[in-house]
Amino acid sequence: MRYFSLDEANRTLAQVAPLLARLKELHASGIPLKERLDILWQRLETGSRVLDEIGARQQDLDAQAQEVAEILRRLDEIGCVVRDAQAGLVDFPAQFRGTGYFLCWRLGEDAVLYWHGAREGFAGRKPLSTMPGHLIH
Repeated sequence: MRYFSLDEANRTLAQVAPLLARLKELHASGIPLKERLDILWQRLETGSRVLDEIGARQQDLDAQAQEVAEILRRLDEIGCVVRDAQAGLVDFPAQFRGTGYFLCWRLGEDAVLYWHGAREGFAGRKPLSTMPGHLIH
């Protein structure tokens, strides 16, 4: 696992932000596409001729799934942990003298401004100004 300093986490945002924004777009467009496919499959069961549209929509959905997988692979390669793709929430693992914690960032924020303990989630997110001095490096 890669550990980030605050500066390193902030420097990766130029790469992370567009990937998360695209992931969010794919999620938003994938839901109606999946719903349309479900409707088409129901119509097919009633004998309606919708095979061409089903094939086209399934190809669209498959292409989106491949793009999502590639984005997640790239984010993993960077070293951040995607916590909620729809909300654009990522954590950057950090460690100081054996104490693990996460630097926390959400799409739309200008910089990494929050942190939480290794066993806390988004609910435990706190401003960096509250970070114990021994964790700041």
